[in-house]
Amino acid sequence: MSHSHHHGHAGAGAKPLRWAAVVSLLLAGTKLVLGLLAGSLAVLASAADSFADAVMSSLNAWGYGWARQPADEGHPFGHGKLEGVLSVGQGMLLLGILASLVVGSLQGLVEGRPAPRIGLAVGTLVGGMIVSGGLTWLLSRAAAGERSLILEADAAHYRMDFLANVLAISGLLVIGRTGWAWLDPVLALALAGFMAPECLHLLRDGGRELLDEALPAEDLARVKEILGELELDYHGLRTRRSGPLRFVEVHLVLDPTQPLGEAHGLVQAVGDEIRAALAPVRVLVHPDARGMQDATD
Repeated sequence: MSHSHHHGHAGAGAKPLRWAAVVSLLLAGTKLVLGLLAGSLAVLASAADSFADAVMSSLNAWGYGWARQPADEGHPFGHGKLEGVLSVGQGMLLLGILASLVVGSLQGLVEGRPAPRIGLAVGTLVGGMIVSGGLTWLLSRAAAGERSLILEADAAHYRMDFLANVLAISGLLVIGRTGWAWLDPVLALALAGFMAPECLHLLRDGGRELLDEALPAEDLARVKEILGELELDYHGLRTRRSGPLRFVEVHLVLDPTQPLGEAHGLVQAVGDEIRAALAPVRVLVHPDARGMQDATD
């Protein structure tokens, strides 16, 4: 039963990612050809960005389903860490593309370039902007429904593409009015600047997940609130996240004279409350007898 549930979810999230990958690859190819024809570094920079997006969406479409597979014998805690690995991998890829864009732009500035063919360059980017806008909407909607780092990261790429295209189009129109050919490599450099924060964001978020950072403050507050409402003493509260799945572990301090059935009921109640509040979550509750809890730390 749980298998079909997981795979149904995986399909729901991977589908928009597969669409995004195919569309981005076509977009990158189109921008590359038209960028060369127009002689515009800004359009070529945008092509490089679209190519990076295509690679990332392909990786993500594969990783999304994999990260959501149920735990198995070889991976008893599930496969969620793959989201963090992919996030860091994409950050590194983006860093490489950024570096080559910066080098190419600086070369263009130093050596000087003829002014690009503005009409063709602007037309290409306007088309790209419309496509990026559509993909952003598609992926943001899916990310909100699935609470996924992977979908969120993918939506962020296309959001940045959209803004970067607006900047590049404005700059190219200025070149058309003034004939300032040097502005083209400057625009390519600016596009690289646009990609930098996204690159750092991917590296940071993926790194946090791989290093088992605690759950966000609001999730922790909710767990503490539940324990407070049940008026329980506790210690050793630990949390982490792996892909879409949260993990919560806590030691309850119980009266040693309490009947076993009652203690078990409390453990069950805590687990149920936390599961209801933070799903999908794995909860591990240890009952400790008062006066003996230090031995378990």
